[in-house]
Amino acid sequence: MTAYGRLAPGPYDVIHVDPAAVEHCVLPSLRAQLDLSTYGSHVVGGEWDRRELYDDIWYTREFAEPVRGRFEDHALYRAMAAHFREGVPWAETDWYQWVRDNPGVVGQYPDEERMRERLAAVDRLYEHIEEKGYRTQRELRDCAGDVPLYSRPLPVPEHYEVDVTIGREGELLFNFNGRHRLAIAKLLSLDSIPVRVFARHERWQEKRRRARRRTGGGDIADHPDAPGRRSPTVT
Repeated sequence: MTAYGRLAPGPYDVIHVDPAAVEHCVLPSLRAQLDLSTYGSHVVGGEWDRRELYDDIWYTREFAEPVRGRFEDHALYRAMAAHFREGVPWAETDWYQWVRDNPGVVGQYPDEERMRERLAAVDRLYEHIEEKGYRTQRELRDCAGDVPLYSRPLPVPEHYEVDVTIGREGELLFNFNGRHRLAIAKLLSLDSIPVRVFARHERWQEKRRRARRRTGGGDIADHPDAPGRRSPTVT
């Protein structure tokens, strides 16, 4: 990473983005595809950001080739939209019924009892964000009281932000962590949330390098990952 100088990815780069701009995800996640460490930020070449779109996303890793899919086509997101926007009970969503009928497939929802417990926490998380606003993991660490679905095992809170990868043209792609929070941010039409940059395409990193040499940042000046707009890196 020394080749990138001051633009070398920090281990926990965080930027603020419009959640509506995170339209797609890569399946399986880039972390899983390339066996990348979760503890860091990477620069990766290849075609991972340009695969055929997939339009009905369930919990499976059985893809012949990695693909891009719309985040809002994910079965969990569709269930959350039906539940929070239309008042559909969780148990009546296609996603709930599929997970119930396929126990042990989804790690976060291994059986129906624990699925109900976790979905009750998702309900509380939605209410928490709606009432108190979206906070960074560092802000939540210092909060008094219980925060739904919040984990505190690592000393670096930024590790647990919603994480994204950035494609060659600057596309923001959901990667792995924080699907519930991203879905809620979208459903509440929030203007901005913090996200951790898990990886950048090497061509995007080169655009950032060139932009840093130009006054005003060139044609990527308005991108949330443009040089000079990034939040301070945690080391």
